[in-house]
Amino acid sequence: MEYLEKIDWPFIWSIVRDTVIPHSGTLIFNTLLFLFLGFAISLTYSIAIAKKKLLKRKPKYYNWAVKLYIPIVILSFLYVFGQIGLIRGIYKCLEKEKTNIVTGIYTNTLGFAFETEESKNDFISKIQATAIDTKNRSDEFIFQLRKESKNHNSGYSLVDSGKNKIADYLITKYGTDIYKAGVYAMLNLAVAKAAHTNLDDVMAYDDFSAGMDFLISVGHRDIEMAVLEKLDTWFTSLLSNQYWAMVKSLLLLAFIIVLIPIAEFFIYKQWIEPKLLEKELLTAQEHKPNPVGTPLE
Repeated sequence: MEYLEKIDWPFIWSIVRDTVIPHSGTLIFNTLLFLFLGFAISLTYSIAIAKKKLLKRKPKYYNWAVKLYIPIVILSFLYVFGQIGLIRGIYKCLEKEKTNIVTGIYTNTLGFAFETEESKNDFISKIQATAIDTKNRSDEFIFQLRKESKNHNSGYSLVDSGKNKIADYLITKYGTDIYKAGVYAMLNLAVAKAAHTNLDDVMAYDDFSAGMDFLISVGHRDIEMAVLEKLDTWFTSLLSNQYWAMVKSLLLLAFIIVLIPIAEFFIYKQWIEPKLLEKELLTAQEHKPNPVGTPLE
């Protein structure tokens, strides 16, 4: 209950209302599709193990008990594949809103700096001043960028409140990565235009400064497009990684469910059945009738 109380339910509902519900058809379609897929796979698997006699046991009570594997497997697969369908549906909804979300991230972070040539030059000058002070201390460099963005109010928003909340959440959680992507995009633009700047994982200050000097002469719209493109790539990668991480864990769970009846049957054949046969043999010998003419004790 303590964990549930910490969840920001209004925030979650606002995301669902503004981002997921408008694409509810996509969400429902993917959920139903994977529910059907899970049912078909589990039913095929249940028929296969039944035909291979993996559900036959010697004692009647044991024989009836293992038949419960069929509904358990089917219900488990419906749960697992229903979850996959739901996750995929949300993934597709966010993918459709990707442009708006990326625009929201840009607007609330670096967008203010490239609205005009003056703001662009002022922002880059501040970056240069910060770079001179911090040299290669990237943590302080990122801190200064975040400080500049918080001190500025853009005065407008290109997306609705729900998408802005997603942008705010991503900025809070991945702020460092966003700013790295933005600065990297600007440097890439400088490299492409100047063709003499050597961009590497660790950049010397002289190279960095040369790139910044060149950026002053580049149009603010060119920088805006470069940053948006980089943020789009970053968000796509983030979305894909989160999606596949969740799906892989669910597929692993499905694989374990498939293995349980097979593993239990192997244990039965290796250890339980031989003991049962031995017990039956001893019982039969005890009840074996005496030969004719042999006196009873």
